[in-house]
Amino acid sequence: MSLKEALERVEKLKRMAASSNPHEAAVATARLKAFDVDAARTPQPKDTEPMPLTETGESGPSNQKVEILDELPVIAYKELGELEVEQPPDTPSVNWDVLHAELLERAQQIGANAIIDIQIKGTIQQKILTGMALKYLSPQEILDIQAANKLDDDEKAYREAQKERRDEDWAPPVG
Repeated sequence: MSLKEALERVEKLKRMAASSNPHEAAVATARLKAFDVDAARTPQPKDTEPMPLTETGESGPSNQKVEILDELPVIAYKELGELEVEQPPDTPSVNWDVLHAELLERAQQIGANAIIDIQIKGTIQQKILTGMALKYLSPQEILDIQAANKLDDDEKAYREAQKERRDEDWAPPVG
């Protein structure tokens, strides 16, 4: 994280601390107290768990960066599931930036392309950060889905055509 990004985060936390929502203000105040610009600029190494196999059978994280989205993407995607990271309960202060980095790392490990809807869940004492992992569909996967749904689409089109013909047949004459 650059110095500019770290300072922007501090400003955002200050604005959130002045929120009319008491829970949001309390969380933002706690995050602001625990936020260290120098620590945010230098990511801390942490012990990692064994890397699980991804759906494609690959082991380990992908090389691409995981995006953080504010809204659902325009391109086709599938949900990989909700990710959750929790800071150990024996830690005296919450470092949300470390939890955020852990969340991104877990998303990368399962092969996600993006995370959406990052939220703080529970109370301040629980120290839980969650987000929905998304994987973008390849053109081949989209074609496979369309081929699987082709019969259903054709059947719907046939029923709609029958309904239109029936409506035309039973409609009162014009004139």
